[in-house]
Amino acid sequence: MNDSMAVAPMGEMMSPPPEGGSYPTLEAVQKAVLRYCTSVGYAIVIGRSKKTVPGLKKVLFVCDRAGKPPSRVSPEFRKRKTSSRKCDCPFGFFAIEQRTQWTIRYRPDPSHLQHNHGPSESPSNHPAARKLDSKMVAAVKQLKDNGAGVSETLQILQTDNPDCHLLPRDIYNARAAINRNPQKVATGLAENRPAIYTKPQPSPEDRIRSDLRRELAKAREDLKKVEDEKQKEIDDLKAKLVEKDKIIEKFEMFIDICNQRVMVQRERLAGGHEGGAAGSSTG
Repeated sequence: MNDSMAVAPMGEMMSPPPEGGSYPTLEAVQKAVLRYCTSVGYAIVIGRSKKTVPGLKKVLFVCDRAGKPPSRVSPEFRKRKTSSRKCDCPFGFFAIEQRTQWTIRYRPDPSHLQHNHGPSESPSNHPAARKLDSKMVAAVKQLKDNGAGVSETLQILQTDNPDCHLLPRDIYNARAAINRNPQKVATGLAENRPAIYTKPQPSPEDRIRSDLRRELAKAREDLKKVEDEKQKEIDDLKAKLVEKDKIIEKFEMFIDICNQRVMVQRERLAGGHEGGAAGSSTG
């Protein structure tokens, strides 16, 4: 079912999504690049994120097969028949938050635009392409309450959300989660938050205000730092002046001592000369 509804490739197989672009939110970036990537044979997930110097986000998207596979467990100790799709794929690119938009940037090393594996057979092979948002989970609950079966629910959701390549087990898992915590469905629908966010995204105006406050605080810190440095320079100069005054005072004392010695020596010489003159007269 998913294969028949799959869209045609949006580019060359295993190619990265086009660089650049303008997206209003990180969610919009993720939806757009996931749609592109699954159409050309792979899927992406968020690897890590950090804030740039102005306080904006820089999010790394990586292939869903990135990372090393976990250590194997002996079959006799394995509880379930599971396998890992990870193969340490190096593919990845950045989503850069700007003041009023998001854009895509490639990593400097071109090797990160290549995969170390072949394309997948179907988008439904990727868990990242089969995630249900809060509205879809609410739809699963509503259809279940109305008596719809898994196949009918799957068909309706797939028709309404062609970019989400669901499998029957995804519907079963959603139903099980709803049974465990029905209240969570209403909470998620009320908040309507994308799964990749931990808090509501600020508006462009809020970002600009936040940037201005941050820049003002930084300017104040820089001014305080300059004032502290200037005060330190003044204190250092004062200390040097005090030290020079001490040196001058010692030098003046040395000059005084030298002058006293010169005067004493002159008196001695004068006394010796007078004594010699008196002896000559007596003779």
